[in-house]
Amino acid sequence: MKIVRIFADQLFSFHYDSETNNELHRLLTLWNDIEYLYQFVVQNKKDAPKNISIEALVSQLIDNANDIDDTLYEISNTPEKCLEEFFKPLDNQEYKIVELSKQKARKNYLRLYAIRIDKNCFVITGGAIKFHHLNKDRKHTQKEMQKINKCRDYLKGNGVFDSDSFYEFLKEQL
Repeated sequence: MKIVRIFADQLFSFHYDSETNNELHRLLTLWNDIEYLYQFVVQNKKDAPKNISIEALVSQLIDNANDIDDTLYEISNTPEKCLEEFFKPLDNQEYKIVELSKQKARKNYLRLYAIRIDKNCFVITGGAIKFHHLNKDRKHTQKEMQKINKCRDYLKGNGVFDSDSFYEFLKEQL
């Protein structure tokens, strides 16, 4: 696995050896794939909202994916904006700064998962469509929690604990 730069020295993404694209690109592509989304909603019908048709939900998911992409673009091009406004602690009970904190960004049912390296510096580890409350309740979200833990362990194992150690690690990877 490797880490790729998305923009500036603020947003990065893991690129797993088994995948063609980095996680951000992979997710945005999937979340804009009507066939994939339709199949996902049908397979997860028991969790999906009941008050909306499958077609309308698919359309909403695509709109939400585009909103996430637009938000990231806006943050990358607006000096007054920062990723801290977009990503929040994965654990809703986390109220203090935690080293290599697990984070989430969300737009309705879509989630991006990331690790906060330091102030305004994040690495995306994956993401999911989440119709249910707890990540441990569904296999696809359990997988994402395993990925975020594996990535956190990978960073810690390579001596990463803040932005300086992270950028040093990235230089070593070149």
